[in-house]
Amino acid sequence: MLFPSESIDPPVEGSSDVEADVPEGDVDEEGATGPLAEDWRPSSVAISFVTDRPEVRCSVTGGTYKRVEDDGPPRWARTEFSFSDLELSTSQKMHQLLVGELPLEIGSRWRHYGSGFLVTVHVRLRTKSTGDDRLDVPLMVFQQGLSVAPAVGGSILEYDTTRAFDVDSESAEIRLRYRNRKVYAVGHGMAADWDTSGDTVNRIFLDPVPAFVVPGIETIGFVPSAPESDALRLIELARIDTDTDRVLATLDAFVAAFSDWVTNQESRVPGFGPESAVAARIVSRSRTAVDRMSEGVDLLRDSGQGQLRTAFALGMAAMRLQMRQPFIQRGTSPESAPEPQWRPFQLGFILVSLASTIDEQHADRQLVDLIWFPTGGGKTEAYLGLAAIEIFHRRLVHGVSGGGTAVITRYTLRLLTSQQFQRAASLICAMELMRRTDRLADPRVNRMAPFSIGLWVGNEVTPRDRREAKAALERLHKAARPEEANQFQIESCPWCRAPLVPEGKTNDAGRYGFRLSGNDVVIHCTDKSCEFADALPVAVVDEELYADPPTILLATVDKFARLQFRPDAGTLLGLNTIYRQPSLIIQDELHLLSGPLGTTVAVFDAVIQLLLSRGGSSPKIVASTATIRASDEQVRGLYGRLVALYPPAGLDDDRTFFSRPDVSGEGRVYIGVMPQSLSQVSAVVAAASPLLEIPEVLAAQPGSGATRDSYWTAVMYHNSLRELGRTGTLVVDDINGRLESRSERLRLPLRRVRADKVLELTSRRGPEELPNDLRDLARSIETSDQAIDVVLSSNMLSVGIDIPRLALMLMVGQPKTTAEYIQATSRVGRGENLGIVTTLFRSNRARDRSHFETFRSYHDALYRSVEPTSVTPWSIASRDRSLAGSLVALLRHSISALADNDSAGALDLDNAQMRSKIEHLTAELVEVVGRSEVIEADETAESLWILLREWDRRARIARHAGEPLRYDRSKSDQESLLKRFGQTGEGFLVADSMRSVEPNVAVEVVEPKEVVTSGANQA
Repeated sequence: MLFPSESIDPPVEGSSDVEADVPEGDVDEEGATGPLAEDWRPSSVAISFVTDRPEVRCSVTGGTYKRVEDDGPPRWARTEFSFSDLELSTSQKMHQLLVGELPLEIGSRWRHYGSGFLVTVHVRLRTKSTGDDRLDVPLMVFQQGLSVAPAVGGSILEYDTTRAFDVDSESAEIRLRYRNRKVYAVGHGMAADWDTSGDTVNRIFLDPVPAFVVPGIETIGFVPSAPESDALRLIELARIDTDTDRVLATLDAFVAAFSDWVTNQESRVPGFGPESAVAARIVSRSRTAVDRMSEGVDLLRDSGQGQLRTAFALGMAAMRLQMRQPFIQRGTSPESAPEPQWRPFQLGFILVSLASTIDEQHADRQLVDLIWFPTGGGKTEAYLGLAAIEIFHRRLVHGVSGGGTAVITRYTLRLLTSQQFQRAASLICAMELMRRTDRLADPRVNRMAPFSIGLWVGNEVTPRDRREAKAALERLHKAARPEEANQFQIESCPWCRAPLVPEGKTNDAGRYGFRLSGNDVVIHCTDKSCEFADALPVAVVDEELYADPPTILLATVDKFARLQFRPDAGTLLGLNTIYRQPSLIIQDELHLLSGPLGTTVAVFDAVIQLLLSRGGSSPKIVASTATIRASDEQVRGLYGRLVALYPPAGLDDDRTFFSRPDVSGEGRVYIGVMPQSLSQVSAVVAAASPLLEIPEVLAAQPGSGATRDSYWTAVMYHNSLRELGRTGTLVVDDINGRLESRSERLRLPLRRVRADKVLELTSRRGPEELPNDLRDLARSIETSDQAIDVVLSSNMLSVGIDIPRLALMLMVGQPKTTAEYIQATSRVGRGENLGIVTTLFRSNRARDRSHFETFRSYHDALYRSVEPTSVTPWSIASRDRSLAGSLVALLRHSISALADNDSAGALDLDNAQMRSKIEHLTAELVEVVGRSEVIEADETAESLWILLREWDRRARIARHAGEPLRYDRSKSDQESLLKRFGQTGEGFLVADSMRSVEPNVAVEVVEPKEVVTSGANQA
């Protein structure tokens, strides 16, 4: 819409402008508080482009409305207008037109741009506002359209190529890779788009509701009869120890196919001319990956690596059982279940990482292998396959000492951890079945110690000790709705998917998958026919995890802050046990370890790496992400190590040897909406209503191929809890009212949003509520009337939640980062239905407008726009917040005399032996700091010794007084070295969790007429 131009409002009496002391040109300050969305009423739109001729042809379309004066209800009559082949040139820059009685200006601005011209063509409505919105309607232009075509013999050229500059080598590589994703126009007030035929642009135009399909990423397969195709079949790989030569031949063919692709890429490098050095740098990483794959295969071929071949075979067998199990759960017989195959990138990752994972002294042991693949591509299975091989290899080579915790898998959120727990637990179940003596037994495994998996998450999520576990079990049996009282976090059997708790309270103890055995709570399957009806190989109670470290530990990153309080937690790191230390660390969703959380995690990670190196070797670290930039800087900041991205990028946008954009063009459709002169509240109601009508409309069309459930649950994603709360008040009343009126007017099937089927998915949800939320989201409207209608979500949704049936999203406002945008929108369309994402941009926010106006070019290469993340673990602020806790953790787990809670007073820097030990430990920590951020090493060392001298002072005072100095106080009047947020007295301020970076502030709202009897400034 184009609005009449506003007259200048007279100043309000008694008011005056308040000017900030900001120099001219500081646009951010001036635009920090822009106008309200409903006040944003543009009278013009424009489009900018580059052409090689001094003239272009343009067309303008639109409509006007005039009120119908009669005795009926209020009505408006539309009059359409169109102006075609208007020539604009350097000599004819403007046309003054009349649309009825409305003056319309078609103008242009021409600037020399290289050998061509940078042109901006605009449409401007010249009417003046009456000051009354109703009277202004006939003075407005609606459905405004503007398109521009090149002159005869002329061309529309690529827009804005010379202004781009490379801030670093990665920017240069991204620019080269996406060189064919060209931008031909930028809109102003509306989104720019273009029609092309090959490399020729036929026209550019403005689009009020832009849409773009982002193709899905498909894995590249091999010809079924090719030997490299056999390498993907797990049943074949599981025979590598018995049919070695044949299996190795298929692996050789697999690596050769990758090598041939890399050779082709290398042959193209000289063709890039001045950019050949950049192209060579890109391709060199692929050649390195080929060499590492070949090394992995050669290691499997080595005659002295029989145990590795056995471990590899067992790992493949276990993964095969795990991948087949979902089909068997759905009723397929084991004989008819399809044989699972690796996706090529998954097998490639295992081969790339194999040598540095099983060889503790390998040159690449310190290299972080980072799986970089789009969401939903199978990253989890890739690193689980590597983990299975490592677990078996440890036990074959080291016997009993190879037990204990072998793999630590870390996540950033408890919800993500709980979801991933099911897949990892399914693998452990498969390994345990191979160890037993029943139908799936494998004689190579049955002498091994039991396999298990443990869940180690936030302080209030799972029971901390056996006493709390017993209380949680009693509470579960008493609950009217046990599903909502399950503190053990496991909803169903990871092997057969049988529910572990009934929907309602029952006296049948067999329907509860938790029972008390002695002092321990045993988790078991409720299905008597399941192999795990007696006990599941899972543990969730902290105390049990410390006493019997699980094979795989799934943990949230912030849980490791407990190391400063719990010396017995060191058993999870292999300290003070008969077992070797964990040899593989898996960090999922690495991009989330940025900002304050990543900074805090990195400080504790430096200590964890030192503790995990006590056995003489450091663990292998692998990580995964779908969106990352500047990964080398982030990994160096987090771990003080180098990084290798896998799969390595190719020379052409998102194509690698292992994947490419879907050749069918099918994918997630993105739609942009930026209402003008409409409040945010009204915009949400207007945008959400048609989306909620989709299920009933599709269901009424038999040939649509969709069901009511296809797009039943609408996800409304918000960038802040404040915006989410605002939407929450609209969903039931305003949106239902709009749906009712639209149903009558458009004769659509009426659908109502049910108040009890609106789910909030935010950090405000308690730990016991989140598993229930996931279960509710999985319900289909086809099988239950309890399906969720609307999800009001914060950024919690963007961090790995996988609900395949979700396919519809309204994004309220553009997220702050492209990485969050990709991650959030990737949560819909992961199942059978392709995703629909509608982004509601706010016209009064410059950033939203910019994204809307460049909608096509932005979505045409989303991964090109991912921003770098940063961590600054050794900055002054970070040291003040985290260094004391990490120092305490390091010393308590390294010096036995300082381990117990009341042993803080045993620190004595005058004791030569203890001081020598402490000097050695701090020097090791400073060395890690130097690898991460060399300029902070000296100051960190100084900070460490300031803390140590203060600790020594307090320990000396406590010894002289004959009083113990504890680390953690159990009573408020006790002396302690550490104090938590909210505690008073002397002590190092530390946090229970890495997220607890600031104390909570309690605010009490006082009634207006209440007399305040305390406070410094009473009124």
